[in-house]
Amino acid sequence: MPNITPLFSRLHIPGSIVGFIFLLLSIFSVSAHAEPPIEKKRPVCVYIASYAPGYSWQNGVERGLNLALKDHCHIKTFFMNSKRVFDEDDLQKIGLQAVDFIESNSPNVVIVSDDNAVKHVLKSHYKDSQLPFVYCGVNNSGTHYGLPYKNTTGMIEKNPTENLLSLLFSTQPSKTHIAFLTTQGTSANHDIIEFNKVVKKFGIKSTAYQVQTEEEWRKTYQRLQEDPQIDIILFSNRAALKSWNHETNLEWIKEHNHKISITTQDWMMPYVALGMNKIPDEQGHWAGQAAVAILNGTPPNQISVVPNQDFQLWINPAIAKPFKEHLPENVFSHSLIYDQKGSR
Repeated sequence: MPNITPLFSRLHIPGSIVGFIFLLLSIFSVSAHAEPPIEKKRPVCVYIASYAPGYSWQNGVERGLNLALKDHCHIKTFFMNSKRVFDEDDLQKIGLQAVDFIESNSPNVVIVSDDNAVKHVLKSHYKDSQLPFVYCGVNNSGTHYGLPYKNTTGMIEKNPTENLLSLLFSTQPSKTHIAFLTTQGTSANHDIIEFNKVVKKFGIKSTAYQVQTEEEWRKTYQRLQEDPQIDIILFSNRAALKSWNHETNLEWIKEHNHKISITTQDWMMPYVALGMNKIPDEQGHWAGQAAVAILNGTPPNQISVVPNQDFQLWINPAIAKPFKEHLPENVFSHSLIYDQKGSR
């Protein structure tokens, strides 16, 4: 039988060194089989958007939200795509789909943006529930939904209509008649209510007009431009219209551009002389910061509800040129210049 001598014996390695080697081997063996460190599970933030990606307001809200939340939670998004949905039964069905999405993702906090998500998801299914919610983009005060609830905080969406009219009507506002041209739907209806409050505060005569189609919009615009009783036209949101031909409508406006037109919607700037517009990123970023505070332990009802604060004043020289003498001098010096080129 062959004489098999242990390797360490044949090499004549001292016992102390052999023991040290065995100690090292045992350490490496334990290290090799040690469990990897457990990564802390990130919380889940569900975002329910009233509109669809590609809509400029929606894009801005989402941009601000992602910036605030990117290092704090996994964001799961559901788009209701409800801008052109007017039937209440259909809106309720979409709301139920959003509820299913929420329940399937077991979120730590939910963010809802704009009126349809608030009305058909938050109000209808989660009012005063245990699940914390942050809302943003809610037109005007939110009181028509009974906000705030015990489980909510939010940023309301305030149109700068009053600020814009204050700029224009520094003298004799009572001699002015302003027409409000808008579409139909939940947001448009609330905007008319708030518009009426503002003009009443100024003592301005006013009329609101709601249209359903692009063709009706053009006819109403021409009629208002030719109406001797109308002095100023305020353009609201046109996103609810199923079609919008930029070139056709822009040429139509230039052809009938006899009175000052204004807006508080940035996507209407190609078609008006003057605009004071909201910044959607502000809504999303604030909502994201509020959600982070909730994740860190702050109850939502201890976070104050606030209105948006940031506005931008724009002037469109192509449309404003005929009215330069009728606009306050500081409008031209303090406004950002809107460039028609490359904008739609």
